[in-house]
Amino acid sequence: MNHLEANIKGLCEKFGLSYFDFLNDLNVEHAKELSIFDLEAIADEYDVDLEALLFKPTFISRQLSDKLEKIKLLILDVDGVMTDGGMYFAESGEQMKKFNTKDGMAIIHLTRNQFQVAIISSGFRGEAVKNRAEMLGIQHCHVTREPKMDVLNRICSDLAIDLSQVAMIGDDINDLEVMRSIGVSFAPRNAVSVVKKQVDIVLEKRGGEGCVRELIDHYLLKQPLEK
Repeated sequence: MNHLEANIKGLCEKFGLSYFDFLNDLNVEHAKELSIFDLEAIADEYDVDLEALLFKPTFISRQLSDKLEKIKLLILDVDGVMTDGGMYFAESGEQMKKFNTKDGMAIIHLTRNQFQVAIISSGFRGEAVKNRAEMLGIQHCHVTREPKMDVLNRICSDLAIDLSQVAMIGDDINDLEVMRSIGVSFAPRNAVSVVKKQVDIVLEKRGGEGCVRELIDHYLLKQPLEK
């Protein structure tokens, strides 16, 4: 579900409207089919900024809001989320990764606001990831071929956190088992289609381009870094 669909559903809930009747009155089946004229009319009718309706979580449904209130732990995938998914190698054969500094700033602020953050990434070489985790103060960093669900269960046990108190952002099929088991799931804009169809929120930003910052700013921090 992207920001527009989530906002239309939240708007309908706020004003006591049926989501499906709302779309039916506009002769569409899905929010993504709304024309710019439809969107401008909705923005005018409900006194909301059009850009916010399209790109920001302006109307969050009560169900999603209740789930977000419970979140204590954010799980981050690395390739395709914290990075653009590309693989870079030095002449020595050392693997390098490009991380987004805006994501890093948001992660630091999140940990200062009593949230736990963990990295669970599939792979063999983890030095670059572990160095980044250490720089950001992330204490739980796992780069492994072990199933992500097994790793998450251990982390939750160590922290005495229930799965309903976990949020995750991932981009590929190896994240789905975790995403189906937790409180709230997110995906960057360029995640694979099967993931985007199953997560709670599809973010506007792409992996490596600030999607983690968007998640934290708009959905987890009570005082976002960006207003």
